[in-house]
Amino acid sequence: MGFTTAAFILKNTLELKDKLIRLGYKIGNERYINDYFLATDNNEMFGIDISYPPEECNGYIHCGTNEELFLAIAALRDDTNENQWFIADSPLSVSYDDIVGNDHYFTEPKGSMFFWNINWMHATIISGNYHKATVEELIEYFKEKEANHG
Repeated sequence: MGFTTAAFILKNTLELKDKLIRLGYKIGNERYINDYFLATDNNEMFGIDISYPPEECNGYIHCGTNEELFLAIAALRDDTNENQWFIADSPLSVSYDDIVGNDHYFTEPKGSMFFWNINWMHATIISGNYHKATVEELIEYFKEKEANHG
């Protein structure tokens, strides 16, 4: 149990590696971690020195240079909802208490995509249904976001 989807990105920065560490990844092989490109598989990240085209990624999701897409796919897990994206299948009514004890209420419209953060971890879904975004849904969402926002 744990991470479910292998991913590949055409970049490799300290910031990106730090984000993967915060998601729970470990460095797989110190010798290659600083290569040009970065990949994740199981609970490890590792460097790659060849820019593979998508059709040669052998089970890895090729994210191009889209860091948000890469992190969203790398975060997919089967043992927690934390740090993952969801889609509202119907309008959602949600309530949660903050750290001080204040009640908060908000809604998410049908079809909206939302990130499971600290508010969602302590939320009560009053009404509505949702599901964890699939790899295909994440690709569509982040490619569209990238096209619209450059």
